[in-house]
Amino acid sequence: MPRIDNTLSPLVPKLEGFHLFHFDGAPCAQRVRFAIAEKGLRRGREVKFDADDLKSCESEEGAWTSRIVSLIKKDHMSDFYARIQPNLVVPALVHDGVLYTESMDIVAYIDETFGGEPLVPKHNEPLMAEVQQLTELGKSLHRSIRFVTFRWGLGRLGMLNKKEEEQLKALVKQGNDQEQLVDFYVGYDRKAISDDVYQTHLDALAAGFTLLEKRLGEGRSFVAGNTLTMADVIWAMKVLRLDECGYPFSKCYPAVYEWFQRIEKRPAFQTGVMAKNRGFNRAFRFKSRVENMFGIGLEKAVMGGLA
Repeated sequence: MPRIDNTLSPLVPKLEGFHLFHFDGAPCAQRVRFAIAEKGLRRGREVKFDADDLKSCESEEGAWTSRIVSLIKKDHMSDFYARIQPNLVVPALVHDGVLYTESMDIVAYIDETFGGEPLVPKHNEPLMAEVQQLTELGKSLHRSIRFVTFRWGLGRLGMLNKKEEEQLKALVKQGNDQEQLVDFYVGYDRKAISDDVYQTHLDALAAGFTLLEKRLGEGRSFVAGNTLTMADVIWAMKVLRLDECGYPFSKCYPAVYEWFQRIEKRPAFQTGVMAKNRGFNRAFRFKSRVENMFGIGLEKAVMGGLA
């Protein structure tokens, strides 16, 4: 299982139990919280992301410690967090002093560690092959979700000021910028990303959802079969974020829309994903409804294109 053994953070080795560095409104962190909740772990105490006192470094039995890395306050662009997560994104998980930094690796680790109904069905090779294929496709669309979220969700709120941009560039020099954050923000902050680029990402997402629509339309309860898997975990968070931005799922992909409604009703989704995310969710949805009403939202871009 991929893990980070050479962390530069002095905090990581101090942490006992489960500590999740996350943000309630971030899709990649939502995936992990969904998986954790499916395994029956509850959300424990809330501590500052950089807290290192003895009590903060411990976790309650049967619970995980929540360390909020505020994307609004740009906590993820601090030197402290960069030593934990060099890619400057959430989530990061520390379990008894061992660090994991890629969301789907974390989901697989949680599945292996806590047992129960498997999210990673290694016992069924054909199903496992389908789950891996769908998961990899979902991962490949990560940047497309970012482009759509920023343009039709965050808007100006997603922009960095000059000082923050320089800070990002300085931090990235210490890593390898796997997330291509510098190029993205340089273009986004200057409104220099062309409609063609956004359209390319919309088309990539449409191809992915067309595949899911076909699979779910064939009678599957979940995207890879009849049990919840990590493929459902990654795709559900994409639908959640795009739905918040006003994506017309019910019109374009009714089977995907019905599947997501079933996923939303799962207790683990409500407690793990939505419990402290409802404010962000309502704000996004209200904004997208108004923009779609006036014909300037994501629905028009999806249904009619940007040309």
